[in-house]
Amino acid sequence: MKKIIVACSLLFVNYTTQAQIDAKAKKILDDVSAKTKTYTTINAEFSITIENKKNKTTDAQNGKLTLKGSKYKLEVNNQTIISDSKTSWTILKDASEVQINTIDAKENETGLNPSNIFTMHERGFKYEFVKDETQKNGTVNQIVKLYPDDVKKKNYHTAILTINKQKSQIVSIKIMGKDGTDMTYLVKSFTTNGNVPESSFVFNDKNYPGYEVIDLR
Repeated sequence: MKKIIVACSLLFVNYTTQAQIDAKAKKILDDVSAKTKTYTTINAEFSITIENKKNKTTDAQNGKLTLKGSKYKLEVNNQTIISDSKTSWTILKDASEVQINTIDAKENETGLNPSNIFTMHERGFKYEFVKDETQKNGTVNQIVKLYPDDVKKKNYHTAILTINKQKSQIVSIKIMGKDGTDMTYLVKSFTTNGNVPESSFVFNDKNYPGYEVIDLR
C-alpha cells in the first residue's frame, strides 16, 4: 500500500511539473526573445492605461521608450527617466527636479523595468498559452499568460502578453496588480536598429538649467 502511495505521489509531482511547462507558450516566448536580441536599438511609442477596479477609475498616458542593450530613456508625460544601466536620472519637469539613483544590478536583471520590458518573460515566470486571435487585417495575435514564480515578492499576480505571431513581436502587456489596479502597455509604433548615440543615456545638466539635482545614491 505504501509503494502505491509513493508511486501516486511521484506521478502527481511529475504531472504538476509538466503542467507548469507549456511547450507552445515556451516556443512563442523563445521566438520573441530571439527576435528581440537581434535588434541593436529599439524605439517604441506606447500608451499606458491604468484601471483601478476598486475606485472604478481609468487613466491614460502616452510615452516613448528608447532601448540600447540594458540602457534606456523613458518619457511619460512630464517625467523622463534616463539610465546607463548603472545609474538612473529621474527628471521631474513639473518640479524642475532631477533625482539620481544607483540601479541594483540584480533587480535590473530580474525585475520588471524598461530595459527588459520586451524580454521580461525570460526568467522568474511560469507561462501558459491562452489562444490565437485573428484580427480584421488578417494578423494573428497570440495570447500568453505569465505567473511570477515568487508572487509574494511582486505587486502583481499575472502578466498577459499579446504577441504578433508573424513578427514575434509584443503588441501589448497587461500587468494585473494585487491591489486591483491593472496597467496595460499598448505598443503604437516600433522601430529598430536606428542610430542612437550613447549620450542619449547620460544626464546632461546643460539641458536642464535651473533644475535642482538631488543625489540619492
